[in-house]
Amino acid sequence: MKSATKYRATHNSTAVGCCAVTGSNITRVKRTLFALLAAIVLSAFSTPAHTEVVDRVVAIINDNIITLSELNAATSMALENISGNKPTDKKSIDEFKKSSLDNLINQKLIKQASDAAGIDISKKEIDNAIEDVKKQNNLTQESLMLALARSNLTMREYREQMQEQLREAKFVDIEFKSKISVLSEEVEDYYRQNIKEFLQPSTFRARMILLPGTDKEIQALKLSAIEEGIRKGESFAELASQYSEGPGASEGGDLGWLSKGELDSTLEAVIDRLKTGEVSPPVTRPEGIYLLQLTRSRASAPASIAESTPVIQKTLFNRRMEKRFASWLKEARRLAHIEIRL
Repeated sequence: MKSATKYRATHNSTAVGCCAVTGSNITRVKRTLFALLAAIVLSAFSTPAHTEVVDRVVAIINDNIITLSELNAATSMALENISGNKPTDKKSIDEFKKSSLDNLINQKLIKQASDAAGIDISKKEIDNAIEDVKKQNNLTQESLMLALARSNLTMREYREQMQEQLREAKFVDIEFKSKISVLSEEVEDYYRQNIKEFLQPSTFRARMILLPGTDKEIQALKLSAIEEGIRKGESFAELASQYSEGPGASEGGDLGWLSKGELDSTLEAVIDRLKTGEVSPPVTRPEGIYLLQLTRSRASAPASIAESTPVIQKTLFNRRMEKRFASWLKEARRLAHIEIRL
């Protein structure tokens, strides 16, 4: 029997690309922490290892260097993350390469700052991070080891890279996140000034009776009994509990609160024409006969400030964090010795 109620599923996709920490992506540090390392693993299943690499230094940042192989890898990952048509002309690729180099320079500056701050990462933190990568990419321990081997990486090297990524993220937390706060007055001001952001869609609550069409004679008898009960003023909920074979039958056919698009379009159109408490005429569908009752409706209105506070706090926090990081990065680049050799 085909259900009239549509259930929508969502999924989270794992980002794959260079984990550069820049002013524009500082708010996504936690989410993209393992992207670069995950990409190393995932690409091993489709890309054969190069047997020969011609390498040279393309940038010097204080006491650190960036090699051509690092830059090429970062550029390739940036290009892989583009949805749709990927640029193939030299000018566009060169622009990606410059952007990737800029991101790598930022990473080196963060690494140097992490070193200066003496930030340590425990074995357990590295273990947990690797487990997260495996879970996000559906990898077993065996498939992870195989991917590392095909990428010419040992587990020790992989753990060292993971440790560095974690150190950089912890530095960002200590240097920026722990020093930022959002006041309740700021939340209230944002809520008042951006009230339209918090509008919730109109919703409705309904009850349903479904009589399957597998046995037409029994279906007709039940429908007759239900219609007679409705004429006598019997409770729709009690009739649903007694006769319905649809969703929520044991709860009187209650479908709960629904938004537009969550119910079969034909049935939703029927409910749209009902007044609160009104029962629809029988609606015949291939799977059976429906009777519907609109029990409550709510017009579109803003969510309360209490409901909106977590979202507002996150928005204001991220804005402040990005601004603080951009200022720090600008100063770090000004003070650093940076030499480009492209």
